[in-house]
Amino acid sequence: MRLSDLNIPRKWQTAYLCYQERTERIFAFYSAWLILTTLLAYLFSRELRGAPSPELWSMASLIRAPAYFSVIITLLAHYTGVPNWRPKVFLRMMSLSLMFSILGLFLIYAKYWPEALSQVSEGLMISFFGVTLLATRGTRDWVIQFLTPLILFVFVAVLVEVPLISLTPFLFGPSVMLLIGLVVSEIMRRLGKHQFLSEQEMKELATTDQLTGLLNRHAFLPMVRHAISRARREKRERFCLIIGDLDHFKTVNDTYGHDFGDLVLRETAVRLGASLRQQDAVCRWGGEEFLILLPATDLDGAMEVARKILAAMSDTPVQCKDAERCQEISVQQTISLGLACFTEEDSPESLIARADQGLYEAKAAGRNRVRSIPASRGLEAGSSLG
Repeated sequence: MRLSDLNIPRKWQTAYLCYQERTERIFAFYSAWLILTTLLAYLFSRELRGAPSPELWSMASLIRAPAYFSVIITLLAHYTGVPNWRPKVFLRMMSLSLMFSILGLFLIYAKYWPEALSQVSEGLMISFFGVTLLATRGTRDWVIQFLTPLILFVFVAVLVEVPLISLTPFLFGPSVMLLIGLVVSEIMRRLGKHQFLSEQEMKELATTDQLTGLLNRHAFLPMVRHAISRARREKRERFCLIIGDLDHFKTVNDTYGHDFGDLVLRETAVRLGASLRQQDAVCRWGGEEFLILLPATDLDGAMEVARKILAAMSDTPVQCKDAERCQEISVQQTISLGLACFTEEDSPESLIARADQGLYEAKAAGRNRVRSIPASRGLEAGSSLG
């Protein structure tokens, strides 16, 4: 497995941000419970660990208060949705409060109970490791989570006259744990990226036609079902389907070979995409057939899109150089289109069947044209354009 860092392709960046947020939300929830359990374990094991006197313990409890507060806020947000902050905010809040709490306890022990300082040093090691896993994802996070609290720690230590040189032996273990935590955190971050990219690549392979780069049937049918559900839920929502089939495509394959036929299919995908809006969707339905979904579109709008497609296909020939024959191939490739607009009675199957009937009639009428089939009489042609 490669451990080198990877850039997220532009087409997946939005999905990656959502993936990161989901991961951080889960991590924040389980981290909050883990921190709360650890804090309570230390609280109720005071006598077992030989903790300081009640007066000092009260001061230590006050220092731990921000950590308790951050954990409670995180769990409250998870179960109630309030406050509705980004997961990263909760992770940083918990990690910072944990850092300030453990460093504060370290100073108290160093000042008033130095003989038990090794006990806090162990807690410091655990905290440093936990903080790196909680919210350290690069240099900026490292500065926020570690450098700022440590600078404040040194300042307060000088202020309360705690000799820093005496603390050095107790900081060696936590420092090593900090480095280990940073390495583990970076590995986790990169492995998360690899997992995300692998999932996206598999999803793309499962939903994309490898020749044209368009959606395939598997990915397109759920979009049609979703469009129907939305149209029934929002009564004013209208949409149409266009199915297209390349004219005389078998002849092109037989005459010029399948390589040129593949080129025609790829060029058709490019021209269809250039004729559609950003919210429209197109898939390779099978062979030389293409299916187009036009959301928020009525019959007039769909006919206008059909005009653009017919012009895009017929106005410019598809060309390539045939190396074997030492000549340039130029084919005036046209397309026939069938159109159907959604009505309340339609299912995905009936809507596609009406569009297919329109395609059949466009072929019968001479090709290079569009026919629409109304829902009232599924086999009777409605409007046409040729």
